[in-house]
Amino acid sequence: MALIPCPECGNQVSTQAVTCPSCGSPVNGNRVPPAAGSAREPMVNAGLLGKVAAVVGAWLVVPWIVRLLAFIAGIVMLGVMFMSAR
Repeated sequence: MALIPCPECGNQVSTQAVTCPSCGSPVNGNRVPPAAGSAREPMVNAGLLGKVAAVVGAWLVVPWIVRLLAFIAGIVMLGVMFMSAR
């Protein structure tokens, strides 16, 4: 980290600084501080987390629902068999 003079006010500024702490002038031409409303979209957002939770929940719940339906169908089948055997 080196100190360079600010192009506007001449104060010493770090080469890693985006703007001069004294006058606010951009120090490096290729790095401009982001505007308040132009923040980047986060990589993981609520919509993505909701989709992931839905997929994982379905993956965990569907086998139990299928087993429950098979169990109920078996009970109904046994009931029909015993009722019709009179």
